[in-house]
Amino acid sequence: MSKGAEVTQMPDASSPDGEEEEMPDILFDVEEDLNRKDQLFSFRKEQSIPTKDYRAKEQQLLQEGKMGNSEFSARLRKVTFGVFDGQSACLIVFRVDFATVKKGWFRFRNATIEAEFEESSNNRLDHTDHSDKDEDEEQYNGPMVFKFYPDLIRGHISSAAQTYGLGFEIPLSPVGGAAISAKYDITAPREGLHLIQGRLMGSPETRVKWIMNENEANKGGIYEQPTFAVIVMHAHDQPFTMSLKIKATTYGGLPVTGKGGSRILFKPSKANRSPEKQTARPNARLTGGSCEIGKQQWTSSQDIPDAPEDLSMVDLESVTQMKANLLSKQGPGAGPSIWPSIYDS
Repeated sequence: MSKGAEVTQMPDASSPDGEEEEMPDILFDVEEDLNRKDQLFSFRKEQSIPTKDYRAKEQQLLQEGKMGNSEFSARLRKVTFGVFDGQSACLIVFRVDFATVKKGWFRFRNATIEAEFEESSNNRLDHTDHSDKDEDEEQYNGPMVFKFYPDLIRGHISSAAQTYGLGFEIPLSPVGGAAISAKYDITAPREGLHLIQGRLMGSPETRVKWIMNENEANKGGIYEQPTFAVIVMHAHDQPFTMSLKIKATTYGGLPVTGKGGSRILFKPSKANRSPEKQTARPNARLTGGSCEIGKQQWTSSQDIPDAPEDLSMVDLESVTQMKANLLSKQGPGAGPSIWPSIYDS
């Protein structure tokens, strides 16, 4: 497992295989909730029939105190500077990867992804107001979310049989003694679906938070590589930043958090005219500006367009394909569950 934030360098666009250069990966170390881990370990250690309460390999995870060298990662898929309703704006499309090293037995049952947008530190200093205006009269000039996707997607509805044990006992005498008892099982269907839901946060609205929940009927885990899109309004020609917070809960109930992800700096075209541009790597996924992650910089491989793109015309489903993927034949819950119930012995 890496230490701290890490950016994976991708091959050049002119590589021998001829493939278009991808944007960089941002890696997040996975940090466990140690208090919750201790509670789970203590509880499961005391169970008389442990196979009915936890899976052996997740117990091994708790004992070893590691996530199987797993990491969360995020990757920019598309960045386009343009306009939205006549105001300067930027379309940002990114993918989060929850795939783990131990995919054969490990999964996440829910997760939250939060994107936050702020003015760059230099921009905040440049905009310091030295007038006599009251603080209440100052106008917010930082980035603000116009639109995001997905807002709500419900996946396949699936059904799984769940067995409930029932029993009763009737005494034959009010004083005590013999009694008639019986135990039996009832099997009933349980329905579930994979759910992704997003909402705006903050005042002004500078954050978007998505919540993902697995299909509880087939227990197949969350969708491992979701793609998200955000259209952000920003001050004309002024740079801004985006940071990501990623949290998830394992199959066994252990909360984990992605730590150390780098903040991404986005620069519109005029803000990008600096000596550093000479060292920036061209990328076809960028239009009208550049982005920086750590000490690395990527810029558009195309000339700055004469007229900025109208981002209000962009179909966010078409650039993310989230609904298409979730409702496809390979989407979560489309087929029979490969995960046994945690109550199976």
